Amino acid sequence: MPSYDDDLPTQQEEYILKQLVDNVEQHERIQALIELKNLIIGSKRCKIAFYHVGILEILYNLLKEYTSTININILIEILDCISSFAKSNNKNLLNHLIELGFIEQILILLTIQIDSNHFYESCLRCLRSFFLSKIFSNPYLTPIPFRLLYDENKHETITFISQRENFLLNDNYFPVDILFENSQTLNIFHRLLSISKSTQISIIEILCCLCINNERQNQIVEKDFIEPIMHLLVENIFYNNKINLVSLANEYLIGVCLKFFCSICYENVAVAQRLQTTISTKTNQTLCEIISNLLNKINRPVIISYYASKFFVNLCKTKVLSCDDSHISHKSLTTLIHLCTKSIINKCIYLYIACLDTLIYLLNGNSTLHHLAMYTEQLLTKLFSYLFTPNKIFDENIDETILIKIRSSALTLLAVLASHHEDIKKRIADQENLILTAIECYHSPHLSLQLASLCLFHGLSRSVHQLRTTFNDTICDILLDAIKSSDLHLVKIASSVISNSVLEFSTCRTRLLSGGILNILLSFLTHPDHELSINGIWALRNLSYLSTLKIKQDIINGLTIDRIYSLLEQCTDERFLICLLSLLRNIFNERDTEALLPMFNSAKLLTTLQSMSEKNYSEEIYREINLLIDHINSINNSSQQRSTSDSVNPSCRTSLFPEYACDEMDQLDCS
Repeated sequence: MPSYDDDLPTQQEEYILKQLVDNVEQHERIQALIELKNLIIGSKRCKIAFYHVGILEILYNLLKEYTSTININILIEILDCISSFAKSNNKNLLNHLIELGFIEQILILLTIQIDSNHFYESCLRCLRSFFLSKIFSNPYLTPIPFRLLYDENKHETITFISQRENFLLNDNYFPVDILFENSQTLNIFHRLLSISKSTQISIIEILCCLCINNERQNQIVEKDFIEPIMHLLVENIFYNNKINLVSLANEYLIGVCLKFFCSICYENVAVAQRLQTTISTKTNQTLCEIISNLLNKINRPVIISYYASKFFVNLCKTKVLSCDDSHISHKSLTTLIHLCTKSIINKCIYLYIACLDTLIYLLNGNSTLHHLAMYTEQLLTKLFSYLFTPNKIFDENIDETILIKIRSSALTLLAVLASHHEDIKKRIADQENLILTAIECYHSPHLSLQLASLCLFHGLSRSVHQLRTTFNDTICDILLDAIKSSDLHLVKIASSVISNSVLEFSTCRTRLLSGGILNILLSFLTHPDHELSINGIWALRNLSYLSTLKIKQDIINGLTIDRIYSLLEQCTDERFLICLLSLLRNIFNERDTEALLPMFNSAKLLTTLQSMSEKNYSEEIYREINLLIDHINSINNSSQQRSTSDSVNPSCRTSLFPEYACDEMDQLDCS
């Protein structure tokens, strides 16, 4: 028997290959396929060994051969083998499956009119395996990139489409694209939806995986899947005075239906609005009322509770429901917290992680829910346990990567909770060993822990008190290290923390400056990543507030006068322009005006600002321009009283999103 790493077939496996290739009797071929299936299910070694000797080509040829003769029994065995291979995490194997055209061939099989539910069920289970693979997972169903938001930040649709792996040789090989290339795919699914519960589960799970962006979501909605899937949801719930779930099969189907409604409305306002107003003809209840009923009982199956909660979270994040709606504040939030802290599911670590990530998504930017989430110490206590001692909660044999994931999710949720209210910030920051653990996490080799650590520092950096007490030289050194990282995600979050940490009252300011932060921030202004360039000018603006004359001169020399004029005249990004105008106001404060204004030529600066005031800008831009004009005029006319709002101080700083007011440290958007 070869070793696990040899990736070569054994003598028995070679015999099976021979039976598949040679011209043998039908019953022998079926037996060979059954033996192949039994060997590869759950065996990474067997899958790789067979892959290396060309099993995929053999199966593809057999699939085409028996499609033409429609031999159902053999086709079902072939499909079961393909399904097992499609569940592999080997990128090359999966890529080759797709390149050979297995998905297209399965779609052809689904168009054949055959009186066999078992056949269609096998086809759909096989097709579903391609989409449930971790490599081709739908980012709408998996954790999304984290951004630390504030309440006044308007909703912004996430622009990424999918997390395609670089190993794909051709974008057309991406499974979702292949399905949509065939205009009849959704019609086929619609036709097969009523065959059996097995086909319903497979089709709905595939549809969930197809919701990779708003365009795909809309295409599915246009094919009228919402009503029949809502009907499936309703008919699998027995209505009496209260809801009772009938069987395990029904529970699973209900969970899949709920997952569909979660994925179809994710970050899609139009679909979310439609779901909110959709009414069941059978019960005369809205979809929201039907799903809300599933959250009424505390002992509801955990998967159903999770997806029912997630549905309302997605409606909230599209602003279809407000965060103080009872579906959110009294049902979804409390259910998710209950699931996170429920001891009975200690073995279901994946559900814990999913609940934590959904809470992060809900609470990030909805600070009115933070105190409600912290109503008891239960959530915080559990989060600290996940972060400090996960091994004591879960099975000691749990894979390290899973423990890392739950630690990073717990730390990120703490970061979100610490991002707004001062009392919550203090409660979290004062937890024994938290800051030391966050520092440890940053120095770990795992990117997710590093990012979570920086997110926590970002949340805390939005507090004057925390900047003065918690932030020390070690954290400054971490920020200086992260800002020079080759990983853009680390750099962007570090730049957000630094933007707060360079303020005049921060203990970090001097150390960051001695570490060369000014030149780094200046370099960000020309960085191809737009958000990083915004963070760069934002940090320079904060650095200029109540700075020494030398720091202001260094900022001006780094930017150069010519470049400042060029940006004033040509910049079309209002966020960048607001920061630049605020930066100039900070530079021209009372004590330094005489030394710095002549560098700009006040007459030229006034002409430029007056020209800007005639352009079509937002009110916030006009406000900044007029304040600067008034300030310069007051300097030129010593008898005129100066404006009292000449510098942008910490209590009146303008928000990154000018149409919304912000409080003390809300100006940053962590990307």
